[in-house]
Amino acid sequence: MGAEPEAALRILAGGLPGLAEPLDPPSLAAMHPVWAADVLALGPWRLEAGPGRADPVWLPESLPETLTVSGVAVCGSCGSTMDVARALVQGGELRPWGSVLAPVQSSGRGQLRRAWLSAPGNVLATLVCPPAEGLWNDLRPLVLGHLLSEALEGACCGVRVKWPNDLLLHDRKIGGMLVEERAGCILAGIGLNLVWAPGDEDLRDGHGASAGVFPGDFGASGPLGLWLRLVNRLETGYKTLLQSFSPADFLKIFQSRLAWMGRRVLVQEGSSVRYEARIAGISGKGELILDQDGREVLLLAGDVTPL
Repeated sequence: MGAEPEAALRILAGGLPGLAEPLDPPSLAAMHPVWAADVLALGPWRLEAGPGRADPVWLPESLPETLTVSGVAVCGSCGSTMDVARALVQGGELRPWGSVLAPVQSSGRGQLRRAWLSAPGNVLATLVCPPAEGLWNDLRPLVLGHLLSEALEGACCGVRVKWPNDLLLHDRKIGGMLVEERAGCILAGIGLNLVWAPGDEDLRDGHGASAGVFPGDFGASGPLGLWLRLVNRLETGYKTLLQSFSPADFLKIFQSRLAWMGRRVLVQEGSSVRYEARIAGISGKGELILDQDGREVLLLAGDVTPL
Protein backbone atom coordinates (compact mmCIF):
# COMPACT_ATOMS: atom_id res chain seq x y z
CA MET A 1 0.00 0.00 0.00
CA GLY A 2 1.31 3.47 -0.83
CA ALA A 3 4.10 2.18 -3.13
CA GLU A 4 2.82 4.03 -6.17
CA PRO A 5 3.72 7.71 -6.64
CA GLU A 6 1.22 10.24 -5.37
CA ALA A 7 -0.75 12.27 -7.85
CA ALA A 8 0.08 15.97 -7.51
CA LEU A 9 -3.65 16.67 -7.10
CA ARG A 10 -6.61 14.35 -6.70
CA ILE A 11 -10.25 14.52 -5.60
CA LEU A 12 -11.25 11.56 -3.43
CA ALA A 13 -14.24 10.29 -5.40
CA GLY A 14 -15.27 7.75 -2.77
CA GLY A 15 -14.45 9.89 0.26
CA LEU A 16 -13.33 8.13 3.44
CA PRO A 17 -15.98 6.12 5.33
CA GLY A 18 -16.77 7.80 8.62
CA LEU A 19 -14.44 10.73 7.93
CA ALA A 20 -15.25 12.42 4.61
CA GLU A 21 -18.11 12.41 2.11
CA PRO A 22 -17.63 11.32 -1.55
CA LEU A 23 -16.88 14.16 -3.97
CA ASP A 24 -16.79 14.82 -7.69
CA PRO A 25 -15.89 17.97 -9.68
CA PRO A 26 -19.53 19.10 -10.29
CA SER A 27 -20.38 18.75 -6.59
CA LEU A 28 -17.22 20.66 -5.64
CA ALA A 29 -18.08 23.43 -8.09
CA ALA A 30 -21.54 23.73 -6.52
CA MET A 31 -20.04 24.49 -3.09
CA HIS A 32 -19.19 28.11 -3.94
CA PRO A 33 -18.42 30.24 -7.04
CA VAL A 34 -14.71 30.34 -6.12
CA TRP A 35 -14.64 26.54 -6.06
CA ALA A 36 -16.42 26.52 -9.42
CA ALA A 37 -13.63 28.72 -10.78
CA ASP A 38 -11.02 26.26 -9.50
CA VAL A 39 -12.79 23.25 -11.03
CA LEU A 40 -13.00 25.05 -14.38
CA ALA A 41 -9.41 26.32 -14.31
CA LEU A 42 -7.90 22.91 -13.54
CA GLY A 43 -10.22 20.81 -15.71
CA PRO A 44 -11.15 18.81 -17.57
CA TRP A 45 -11.11 16.04 -14.96
CA ARG A 46 -10.86 12.28 -15.48
CA LEU A 47 -11.80 9.42 -13.16
CA GLU A 48 -9.06 6.85 -12.50
CA ALA A 49 -8.12 4.18 -9.97
CA GLY A 50 -6.51 5.76 -6.93
CA PRO A 51 -2.91 5.08 -5.84
CA GLY A 52 -2.76 2.34 -3.23
CA ARG A 53 -6.52 2.01 -2.76
CA ALA A 54 -9.52 0.58 -4.59
CA ASP A 55 -11.51 3.82 -4.50
CA PRO A 56 -11.24 5.93 -7.66
CA VAL A 57 -9.98 9.51 -7.74
CA TRP A 58 -10.61 12.47 -10.01
CA LEU A 59 -7.45 13.84 -11.62
CA PRO A 60 -7.02 17.19 -13.41
CA GLU A 61 -5.89 17.26 -17.01
CA SER A 62 -2.73 19.14 -16.05
CA LEU A 63 -1.15 21.50 -13.50
CA PRO A 64 1.00 24.58 -14.18
CA GLU A 65 4.65 23.61 -14.65
CA THR A 66 5.63 26.00 -11.85
CA LEU A 67 3.78 23.87 -9.29
CA THR A 68 5.66 20.91 -7.85
CA VAL A 69 3.36 20.04 -4.94
CA SER A 70 3.92 16.72 -3.17
CA GLY A 71 0.32 15.53 -3.27
CA VAL A 72 -2.91 17.40 -2.53
CA ALA A 73 -6.03 15.36 -1.76
CA VAL A 74 -9.38 17.17 -1.93
CA CYS A 75 -12.13 15.46 0.06
CA GLY A 76 -15.84 16.07 0.52
CA SER A 77 -17.48 17.46 3.63
CA CYS A 78 -15.65 16.19 6.73
CA GLY A 79 -15.37 16.68 10.46
CA SER A 80 -11.78 17.92 10.22
CA THR A 81 -9.15 17.80 7.49
CA MET A 82 -6.67 16.83 10.23
CA ASP A 83 -8.53 13.58 10.84
CA VAL A 84 -8.68 12.83 7.11
CA ALA A 85 -4.97 13.59 6.68
CA ARG A 86 -4.03 11.36 9.60
CA ALA A 87 -6.00 8.45 8.11
CA LEU A 88 -4.32 8.92 4.71
CA VAL A 89 -0.87 9.05 6.34
CA GLN A 90 -1.59 5.87 8.28
CA GLY A 91 -2.74 4.21 5.07
CA GLY A 92 0.47 5.17 3.27
CA GLU A 93 -1.38 7.50 0.90
CA LEU A 94 0.04 10.82 2.08
CA ARG A 95 3.69 11.68 2.63
CA PRO A 96 5.52 14.69 4.12
CA TRP A 97 4.42 17.89 2.36
CA GLY A 98 1.28 16.17 1.18
CA SER A 99 -1.97 17.81 2.24
CA VAL A 100 -5.75 17.56 2.46
CA LEU A 101 -8.17 20.31 1.46
CA ALA A 102 -11.94 20.31 2.01
CA PRO A 103 -14.69 22.76 1.00
CA VAL A 104 -16.58 22.18 4.29
CA GLN A 105 -15.64 20.86 7.73
CA SER A 106 -17.94 20.60 10.74
CA SER A 107 -15.49 20.15 13.60
CA GLY A 108 -12.49 22.32 12.75
CA ARG A 109 -10.31 23.20 15.71
CA GLY A 110 -7.82 25.93 16.52
CA GLN A 111 -5.44 26.81 19.31
CA LEU A 112 -6.36 25.61 22.83
CA ARG A 113 -8.90 23.22 21.22
CA ARG A 114 -11.21 26.09 20.31
CA ALA A 115 -13.67 25.64 17.42
CA TRP A 116 -12.56 27.03 14.06
CA LEU A 117 -15.53 28.68 12.33
CA SER A 118 -15.55 28.83 8.55
CA ALA A 119 -17.69 28.60 5.42
CA PRO A 120 -17.36 27.17 1.87
CA GLY A 121 -14.89 29.21 -0.14
CA ASN A 122 -12.30 29.57 2.60
CA VAL A 123 -9.10 27.52 2.79
CA LEU A 124 -9.59 24.54 5.12
CA ALA A 125 -6.45 22.42 4.87
CA THR A 126 -4.03 20.15 6.70
CA LEU A 127 -0.37 19.81 5.79
CA VAL A 128 1.76 16.76 6.62
CA CYS A 129 4.95 18.14 8.14
CA PRO A 130 8.39 16.59 7.67
CA PRO A 131 10.42 15.57 10.73
CA ALA A 132 12.83 18.13 12.16
CA GLU A 133 15.61 17.83 14.71
CA GLY A 134 16.26 19.63 17.98
CA LEU A 135 15.00 23.16 18.42
CA TRP A 136 13.65 23.30 14.88
CA ASN A 137 10.97 20.81 15.91
CA ASP A 138 9.85 23.05 18.80
CA LEU A 139 9.88 26.12 16.55
CA ARG A 140 7.74 24.50 13.84
CA PRO A 141 4.57 26.56 14.58
CA LEU A 142 6.57 29.81 14.37
CA VAL A 143 8.35 28.69 11.20
CA LEU A 144 5.12 27.77 9.41
CA GLY A 145 3.39 30.94 10.61
CA HIS A 146 6.29 33.04 9.35
CA LEU A 147 6.40 31.29 5.96
CA LEU A 148 2.64 31.66 5.48
CA SER A 149 2.72 35.36 6.33
CA GLU A 150 5.66 35.83 3.98
CA ALA A 151 3.86 34.05 1.14
CA LEU A 152 0.67 36.09 1.64
CA GLU A 153 2.66 39.31 1.94
CA GLY A 154 3.39 39.04 -1.77
CA ALA A 155 -0.32 39.49 -2.47
CA CYS A 156 -1.27 41.96 0.28
CA CYS A 157 1.13 44.00 2.42
CA GLY A 158 0.86 44.10 6.18
CA VAL A 159 0.38 40.42 7.14
CA ARG A 160 1.76 39.78 10.65
CA VAL A 161 1.93 36.78 12.98
CA LYS A 162 0.09 36.88 16.30
CA TRP A 163 2.19 34.61 18.52
CA PRO A 164 2.40 31.74 18.10
CA ASN A 165 0.87 31.35 14.62
CA ASP A 166 -2.32 33.28 13.92
CA LEU A 167 -2.23 35.49 10.83
CA LEU A 168 -3.31 39.12 11.17
CA LEU A 169 -3.95 41.84 8.63
CA HIS A 170 -4.66 45.32 10.01
CA ASP A 171 -5.15 43.71 13.44
CA ARG A 172 -7.84 41.34 12.12
CA LYS A 173 -7.37 37.57 12.18
CA ILE A 174 -7.44 36.29 8.61
CA GLY A 175 -6.03 32.84 9.30
CA GLY A 176 -4.69 30.44 11.88
CA MET A 177 -2.87 27.21 12.41
CA LEU A 178 -2.82 24.26 14.79
CA VAL A 179 0.11 21.82 14.91
CA GLU A 180 -0.57 18.36 16.31
CA GLU A 181 1.81 15.43 16.76
CA ARG A 182 0.63 11.88 17.43
CA ALA A 183 2.74 8.76 17.13
CA GLY A 184 5.33 10.54 14.99
CA CYS A 185 2.73 12.02 12.60
CA ILE A 186 3.03 15.81 12.60
CA LEU A 187 0.13 17.71 11.05
CA ALA A 188 -0.51 21.42 10.62
CA GLY A 189 -4.17 22.37 10.28
CA ILE A 190 -4.40 25.68 8.40
CA GLY A 191 -7.41 27.92 7.89
CA LEU A 192 -7.51 31.09 5.79
CA ASN A 193 -10.54 33.36 5.35
CA LEU A 194 -10.96 34.11 1.65
CA VAL A 195 -14.69 34.83 1.29
CA TRP A 196 -16.17 34.85 4.80
CA ALA A 197 -15.18 35.65 8.37
CA PRO A 198 -17.22 35.28 11.57
CA GLY A 199 -18.52 38.45 13.20
CA ASP A 200 -17.56 39.43 16.72
CA GLU A 201 -20.90 38.06 17.96
CA ASP A 202 -19.87 34.59 16.74
CA LEU A 203 -16.49 34.60 18.49
CA ARG A 204 -15.76 33.57 22.05
CA ASP A 205 -15.87 36.18 24.80
CA GLY A 206 -12.51 37.90 25.22
CA HIS A 207 -11.27 36.92 21.75
CA GLY A 208 -7.87 38.35 20.94
CA ALA A 209 -8.70 39.89 17.56
CA SER A 210 -11.72 40.39 15.33
CA ALA A 211 -11.85 38.18 12.24
CA GLY A 212 -11.27 39.47 8.72
CA VAL A 213 -11.06 38.32 5.11
CA PHE A 214 -7.80 38.19 3.18
CA PRO A 215 -8.29 40.59 0.26
CA GLY A 216 -5.17 39.81 -1.75
CA ASP A 217 -5.01 38.42 -5.27
CA PHE A 218 -2.56 35.54 -5.30
CA GLY A 219 -2.96 34.94 -9.01
CA ALA A 220 -5.22 31.98 -8.25
CA SER A 221 -8.86 31.40 -9.07
CA GLY A 222 -9.99 30.12 -5.69
CA PRO A 223 -9.03 28.23 -2.51
CA LEU A 224 -7.59 25.24 -4.38
CA GLY A 225 -5.49 27.35 -6.74
CA LEU A 226 -4.29 29.45 -3.81
CA TRP A 227 -3.49 26.40 -1.68
CA LEU A 228 -1.46 24.79 -4.47
CA ARG A 229 0.72 27.88 -4.61
CA LEU A 230 0.94 28.27 -0.85
CA VAL A 231 1.99 24.68 -0.17
CA ASN A 232 4.58 24.95 -2.92
CA ARG A 233 5.98 28.10 -1.26
CA LEU A 234 5.88 26.48 2.18
CA GLU A 235 7.91 23.47 1.09
CA THR A 236 10.61 25.40 -0.75
CA GLY A 237 10.76 28.11 1.92
CA TYR A 238 11.00 25.58 4.76
CA LYS A 239 13.86 23.68 3.16
CA THR A 240 15.75 26.89 2.36
CA LEU A 241 15.26 28.25 5.88
CA LEU A 242 16.57 25.14 7.64
CA GLN A 243 19.53 24.86 5.29
CA SER A 244 20.55 28.52 5.39
CA PHE A 245 19.84 29.74 8.93
CA SER A 246 20.28 28.67 12.53
CA PRO A 247 17.29 28.70 14.88
CA ALA A 248 18.68 31.86 16.50
CA ASP A 249 18.93 33.58 13.11
CA PHE A 250 15.38 32.55 12.27
CA LEU A 251 13.99 33.95 15.53
CA LYS A 252 15.51 37.33 14.72
CA ILE A 253 13.81 37.23 11.32
CA PHE A 254 10.51 36.07 12.84
CA GLN A 255 10.49 38.93 15.33
CA SER A 256 10.19 41.40 12.44
CA ARG A 257 6.78 39.85 11.63
CA LEU A 258 5.57 39.64 15.22
CA ALA A 259 2.25 41.43 15.74
CA TRP A 260 1.83 44.04 18.49
CA MET A 261 5.55 44.32 19.21
CA GLY A 262 6.05 46.89 21.99
CA ARG A 263 2.32 47.20 22.72
CA ARG A 264 0.62 46.51 26.03
CA VAL A 265 -1.57 43.43 26.00
CA LEU A 266 -3.86 41.48 28.28
CA VAL A 267 -2.31 38.05 28.88
CA GLN A 268 -4.41 35.02 29.73
CA GLU A 269 -2.83 31.77 30.92
CA GLY A 270 -5.40 29.04 31.42
CA SER A 271 -8.84 29.94 32.75
CA SER A 272 -7.87 32.02 35.78
CA VAL A 273 -4.47 33.74 35.34
CA ARG A 274 -4.78 37.20 33.72
CA TYR A 275 -2.40 40.16 33.77
CA GLU A 276 -1.22 43.10 31.70
CA ALA A 277 2.22 43.30 30.11
CA ARG A 278 4.11 44.65 27.10
CA ILE A 279 5.30 42.41 24.24
CA ALA A 280 9.10 42.64 24.22
CA GLY A 281 10.13 39.94 21.73
CA ILE A 282 10.79 36.23 21.26
CA SER A 283 13.11 34.11 23.40
CA GLY A 284 15.74 31.72 22.07
CA LYS A 285 13.28 28.87 22.61
CA GLY A 286 10.36 30.55 20.84
CA GLU A 287 8.58 31.80 23.95
CA LEU A 288 6.88 35.20 23.91
CA ILE A 289 8.90 37.67 26.00
CA LEU A 290 6.69 39.95 28.08
CA ASP A 291 7.65 42.97 30.17
CA GLN A 292 5.38 43.09 33.21
CA ASP A 293 6.28 46.42 34.80
CA GLY A 294 10.02 45.74 34.60
CA ARG A 295 9.82 41.99 35.25
CA GLU A 296 10.52 39.65 32.34
CA VAL A 297 7.94 36.93 31.79
CA LEU A 298 8.36 34.08 29.28
CA LEU A 299 5.03 32.87 27.91
CA LEU A 300 5.08 29.29 26.64
CA ALA A 301 1.31 28.83 26.24
CA GLY A 302 -1.52 31.32 26.49
CA ASP A 303 -3.28 34.13 24.68
CA VAL A 304 -2.71 37.86 24.34
CA THR A 305 -5.15 40.67 23.52
CA PRO A 306 -4.03 44.23 22.74
CA LEU A 307 -5.16 46.95 25.14
